[in-house]
Amino acid sequence: MHRREFIAGFAAIAALSGCKSTPTVSSDVTPGANFAAYQSFAFVNVVAPAGMDPVAFERIQQDVGTALTGKGYSPGAPGDMSIVLTLGAKDRTDVQTWGRFGGQVSVYQYTEGKLAVDVFDTKTRQPLWHGQATETIHPENPDPAAINTAVASVMASFPTR
Repeated sequence: MHRREFIAGFAAIAALSGCKSTPTVSSDVTPGANFAAYQSFAFVNVVAPAGMDPVAFERIQQDVGTALTGKGYSPGAPGDMSIVLTLGAKDRTDVQTWGRFGGQVSVYQYTEGKLAVDVFDTKTRQPLWHGQATETIHPENPDPAAINTAVASVMASFPTR
């Protein structure tokens, strides 16, 4: 009986580790914000944070800019809207018990990456919109397709002009 439980548990772990995860996305908009009043945007943080791959940071900026342009906004300096990108990673550990009376333990260690896009009114400095994506990442080997997917998922809920 224990061998069957072990094989079933191992098969479940193997199946989960092979799955391509999709980002968990959320967004929020300031009540009453009139996005029709805004025409342009500019990034506040134009340099990659210390320790981050500058090419990946540039890719994220370009993807956010492309999404905003597709929604009717144009880049400008200074823009009507100020865009702040926040990126981070956190090492996580999940522990699961399974089997008869929870006698088996599975430990899964991974790195969780988070991308947040915050949009502010440049003149009043009031927040307008927040969007974020969280996903399992490989910090030593960033996947450009996963980055593009995360940014597209976050920006999909940004209001059109």
